Amino acid sequence: MINLLLALLLASLALVLVSGDWRKGLLLTVVMGFAQDPIRKLTPDQPALYVGLALIAFVGSAIVLYQRRGSLELPLMFASKPGLVAWVTPLLLFLALQALNGLLRWGLPIRVMIGMGFYLAPLLGLWVGFQLGRDQLMLRRLLQLYLTFSSLFAFTALLDYRGVDVPLFDAIGGAQLIHFRYGFYTTGAIGLWRSTDIAAIHLTIAACIAVIFAFSGFRGASRNRWLILAASLATISLFTGRRKAIVQFVVFIGLFVLLLSRYGSTSSRRQLLGAVVASAGLAAIILLLDPSELLGDDFSEYVGRAATAPRDLWERFNALGLRAFLTGLNVSGGLGLGVGSLAQTGAAQVGQVQVQGANLIYVSESGIGKVVAELGIPGLILIIGIIAGLFQVVLRNLRFIRLLPKPIAVFEIGLLAFALSNLPFFTSAAGVYGDPFVLILCSISLGSVLAIPCLLHQQSEILRVQQEALERQAYPTTTLLPRQTQGYGPGAGDAI
Repeated sequence: MINLLLALLLASLALVLVSGDWRKGLLLTVVMGFAQDPIRKLTPDQPALYVGLALIAFVGSAIVLYQRRGSLELPLMFASKPGLVAWVTPLLLFLALQALNGLLRWGLPIRVMIGMGFYLAPLLGLWVGFQLGRDQLMLRRLLQLYLTFSSLFAFTALLDYRGVDVPLFDAIGGAQLIHFRYGFYTTGAIGLWRSTDIAAIHLTIAACIAVIFAFSGFRGASRNRWLILAASLATISLFTGRRKAIVQFVVFIGLFVLLLSRYGSTSSRRQLLGAVVASAGLAAIILLLDPSELLGDDFSEYVGRAATAPRDLWERFNALGLRAFLTGLNVSGGLGLGVGSLAQTGAAQVGQVQVQGANLIYVSESGIGKVVAELGIPGLILIIGIIAGLFQVVLRNLRFIRLLPKPIAVFEIGLLAFALSNLPFFTSAAGVYGDPFVLILCSISLGSVLAIPCLLHQQSEILRVQQEALERQAYPTTTLLPRQTQGYGPGAGDAI
C-alpha cells in the first residue's frame, strides 16, 4: 500500500513535469514534503533518503520553470546590486571542489549528495522564490496549501499529546525524552511528523505564515480566523517540548512589527500591535483560568519549560555558536573536510565522523560550525560575501516597497521577517535546516522579496494600461501610438 502511494506521487509528479506545468510541480512539492514522513514511518527500515522526496519534486519543478523562462535572469534578480551575480559562479565551483574533497576523504557518495543538498537547496529556493514573487497569486496559493497540510498535521500532534497511541505517531529512530524538571520527563508530541524538531519547526513556520496572511488583505472575521489559526499552531508547538519553536515565533512577531514600523503603513503597524497586545491579554486570561481540563494536566509543565528559554539562550548560542565554530575550524584545519562530512544522515547508516578524536555531532547542530568544518575559511568567506550582498539587495528593495499595493507590501514584509527570524536559530539548531523541505520554505520566503522591482514594474504597466483605456474613452476617435517601455527583462511578471 505504501509503495503504491509512493508510486502514485512520483507518477503524478512525472506527468505534471512532462506537461511543463511547474506550478503544479511546486504544489506537489508541498504535498510530498508532508507525505514523506508518514511514508517513511510505514516503510521497513524507515529509509532516511525519503526526506529527499520534496527536493526531487522541487528540483524537477525548477528545471521546468527554467525551461519556460529561458534563462536564470540573475541580473534581473539582483537588479539593485548587479555585482552580486559575480559571486555565484565561484561559490558553485568551490562547492563542487569540496564535494570532490568529501568524496575522496570518506568514499561515501550518499553523504556527499545529502551535504550538497544543504547548500544548493537554499540557492535554488532563492531563485524559485524570486520567480514566485513575480506571481503573487501562485505564491499565496502555495503557502495556503502548506498551511492546510500544517493544520492537519498539527491536529495529529495534538492527538499525540492527548495520549492517542497509533504507530504513525511514533518517532523515527525512537522517541527522545525531554526533561522538564527533576522528576518529570516525557516525550514531545509529533503526530505524523518524524521528530519533535521537525514538528516544532513546521508548526512555527505555519504560525508565522498565518499571521502574515492575517494582515495582508484580510479584515474582520477573516483576519480573526487567521489569527486564531496562528495562535493554535503556536500553542501546539509547545507540546513538542522544543522551546526554540515559541521563541522563534516571538522573534518573528518582533521583526514583523519592527519592519512594518520602518517600511509599512501606519495602519498596518497599529493593527499588528493591537493584535499582539490582544493576544497577550487573551493568553494571560487563559492561563489564569487554568486550561488543564481542555489541554491536559501537564500543560503548565510545557508552559513552564517554554518560560525558561530566555535564560538559556546565551549558553546555547555560546555552545553551538562560538565554541562549535572554533571546534569546526580546528578539526578542518581552515581548509574544510569536504561537503557532507557533517551531514545528518539519520538511519542512512553512512557513518559518524570522528576527526582527531573529537565527535562532531554537536558541531553539525551549529550552522556556522558546520559550514566552517566542511568548507573551511574560504567557503565561509564566499557565503558571508553572498549573504552581505543579499542584505544590500533587500535593503535597497525595501526603499520602494511602499509604492506597492498595501496587501502585497505587507505580505512581502512578513515573509522577510519570517526569513530573518531563522538566522539566529540556524546557529544553534542547524539540524532541522538539514531537511531540504525546511530549507526550501525559508529560501522561497527570502527570494520573493528580491522580486520587488519586478512587482513595481508590473504595477506601472497596469497603471499605464488603465491610463490608456481612460484616454481612449475620453478621445474615442484618436489613435494612440504604442509607448515604448523599458522593463526589467523579458517575461517580467508574465504568466508562463
